[in-house]
Amino acid sequence: MFVTESSRSVPVAGHYDVIVCGGGPAGLIAAVAAARQGASTLLIERYGFVGGMATSALVTPVSEFRVNGKQHIAGIPLELMRDAAALGGAQVDRESGNYPVNDEIMKLAAQRLALDAGVRLLYHSWFSDCIVSDGRLTHVIVQNKAGRIAYGARVFIDCTGDADVVRAAGLETRKDDVLQPASLWFQLGGVDTDALAHLFGDAVDGILPVSETIRSRLAELNDQGVIPHFGGPWINYFFHPGMVSINLLREGTDASDPEWFTRTECSLREGLHQIIEVLREHVEEFKDCWLAKSGIQTGVRETYHIVGQYELTKDDVLNPKPFPDTIAKGGHVIDIHRSDSNDQDELVTLRQEYNVPLRCLVPRDSTNLLIAGRCLSADGPGFGSVRVMATCMAMGQGAGTAAALALDNGADVAALDHGVLRDQLIDQGAVVDFDNCAPEVVAP
Repeated sequence: MFVTESSRSVPVAGHYDVIVCGGGPAGLIAAVAAARQGASTLLIERYGFVGGMATSALVTPVSEFRVNGKQHIAGIPLELMRDAAALGGAQVDRESGNYPVNDEIMKLAAQRLALDAGVRLLYHSWFSDCIVSDGRLTHVIVQNKAGRIAYGARVFIDCTGDADVVRAAGLETRKDDVLQPASLWFQLGGVDTDALAHLFGDAVDGILPVSETIRSRLAELNDQGVIPHFGGPWINYFFHPGMVSINLLREGTDASDPEWFTRTECSLREGLHQIIEVLREHVEEFKDCWLAKSGIQTGVRETYHIVGQYELTKDDVLNPKPFPDTIAKGGHVIDIHRSDSNDQDELVTLRQEYNVPLRCLVPRDSTNLLIAGRCLSADGPGFGSVRVMATCMAMGQGAGTAAALALDNGADVAALDHGVLRDQLIDQGAVVDFDNCAPEVVAP
């Protein structure tokens, strides 16, 4: 059954050089990068703050800025982390490059970064649709309290995480039959953090510490049917004595299916209060704990992927290639979570960083649209590494810079001079060298 809406004209509220849809780790950095290149830039965000999974879903630490003793992500992403650290809301001295963040302070640091760069922010606005003419995007339409409003631009960056703009534009995407589960993060007070201090150390070989004692007890309760499947638990010290941030609750879902994801949100929030009671009863260090905060939304790992000009593969991650259009680097372990058990399906530690080409961010058959973040073109294992927030931030810097440079090239992203793009990223402090690769040339 269908209903027919009345046709209507949508007012155009403004025109920009670059519009970024989604203010998460990728979108924030993309907007800042474009604005710093001199492009008038609008950043559209559904919440009243930027930061995405780090702020709305409480995900911490932000992984992963270093691998094997080398800083492989720097530039604007590292600048943001240092800004948050200066405000007391991040720890950036960890050798592993897994940097803990305070979500509230990250909101402020991220907002300041955007505004200082000249980014125009539009909060409380959902991307709704787009206008395509002769194969090019001309406008995006948002829905907010003012109704439906259009904004025009020459280049667009989809940082929605779910390829919303790409799909609305009629470009090809794919979605795996089995998706990585979503997780509801939460923060507790009243915890004996002194007794848990052994869990608060740095990651080793990309793996964060886990208490086998707590995990074993939770596994017993899971076997008995008392609690559902869980992850970790990864328990992080949260900046103040007695405070921790926990990644434990997870459930299989499809966050691009609103009805299913609503059931997941309800289920996980019920489970949150159940697991707190379980921790109080079964784990001595949590006997006096209380709920300080849970994520505004459940953290999403995966939904749609674009079909890009290139697909990042497991081999590209394990055997880095010297892509001439490298715009970012990754170094996180290949980490694929399962929703039908307490385990990860695949966990492969990397010994060196790898390269992410711009082509993974450019949808096939697009002209003036690219993406940044977790909806990039990648196979399962490749995505299992590249999906994390620090790498998404680095992709954002690459995408935002590419969008600004494309303005001088007919707004055709695919026709960019990769050497010029690389030089601009290097000038911004980004790490895009090929030193970790074999000498052969990979054709674009």
